[in-house]
Amino acid sequence: MSDANSTAHAADVDEANLLEQSTITMLDVLEEEKEMEEEYAAVLGGSDEKACTYAKGAIQRQALYSCLTCCPEAREDLTKSAGVCLACSYRCHENHELIELYTKRNFRCDCPTLRLGSEKHCALNPQLEGVQPPNAGNLYNQNFQGLYCKCKRPYPDPERTTDEVMLQCAICEDWFHLQHMQAPTVSEKWLDACSEMICDACMERHEFLRDYTGLALQPHSDKKESTAEVNVADSQPAASEQQSEEPAEKRIKLSADENCRRPKTPTGHTGTAFWANDWRKSLCKCDKCLEMYKRQSVEFLLDAEDSVKDYEERGMKRVQENSSYEQGIRALASIDRTKQIDVITEYNRMGDKLKEFLQSFAANKTVVTEEDIKRFFAGMRNENHTNLGQPYFCR
Repeated sequence: MSDANSTAHAADVDEANLLEQSTITMLDVLEEEKEMEEEYAAVLGGSDEKACTYAKGAIQRQALYSCLTCCPEAREDLTKSAGVCLACSYRCHENHELIELYTKRNFRCDCPTLRLGSEKHCALNPQLEGVQPPNAGNLYNQNFQGLYCKCKRPYPDPERTTDEVMLQCAICEDWFHLQHMQAPTVSEKWLDACSEMICDACMERHEFLRDYTGLALQPHSDKKESTAEVNVADSQPAASEQQSEEPAEKRIKLSADENCRRPKTPTGHTGTAFWANDWRKSLCKCDKCLEMYKRQSVEFLLDAEDSVKDYEERGMKRVQENSSYEQGIRALASIDRTKQIDVITEYNRMGDKLKEFLQSFAANKTVVTEEDIKRFFAGMRNENHTNLGQPYFCR
């Protein structure tokens, strides 16, 4: 092989190696972005990032934020707390001290109301005349103050040096550390099988739930982990009971007790309960139980779409329909090898420039605003126009 051929061959090998290394890097970036998208979708679900939810009334479940900049007294007085929707957190409370509340049920955005002060006007509701009265149906717990669990600590806790495992109660919607719940020791694998948790305080407050704990997950430290399977059919009347060949006037009307499908055998359960998927379907829906749910303000337990799991699944479905990961993979596969190298090289250069740009903010401990990011990319575009026609990668 001649020297010229050897040089050309070596160049091709180097180019192939660079492409392979760079492509792996790009795939890693796409994979990381995919994970971020999924996490983003799970938290935000179907929340609207452009329109305030105030006009829609109490939303079944949505991502919420507590603003301590607008409500500084909330740190000490829970009655002064306020929650804002996703869109208002972007438009009306940018650069404010916001506490991410994950999700809350049946909440109406407080941004246009007196909860945020008489001088505060929601930018997304210009049609409203003046500041609106507080939302009487909203519920607020210590999470709005940035505190969680029985220990009343922030999350993440700056004093902790180890990972924290916290679960949200399906009723009170507070978050709890495993070690602070009245519950047996459970493994991470066992927790993966848990669809919902109800804390010991809520189990005590709503005693009827103890009748259903035979359907809950039962952890055993000395036995193989298992989950309780719920047979929904067992909680419904048999077909022979639902339909009778006798005339209606001759049928014997069931008494309230006979019609109730609530388990009659006490389980002796105490403390926190961990539930498998679809456990809500087994809750009795007789008139007596329906009245009890209403009286105890837990009617939402009968709504399968109320669960956080269902909320997250809706968000995941939404992001899968337009995933940046899939778009990136398709775009990368659609161009030839030379252009792939150009794209990847330019991407890496932009990454280096962005890191350099952000270092000054980190050094000065200043917040990066939307205008700062726009200024960065405007500078990148101007730089690209200046270098137009000038090769930056030698082949």
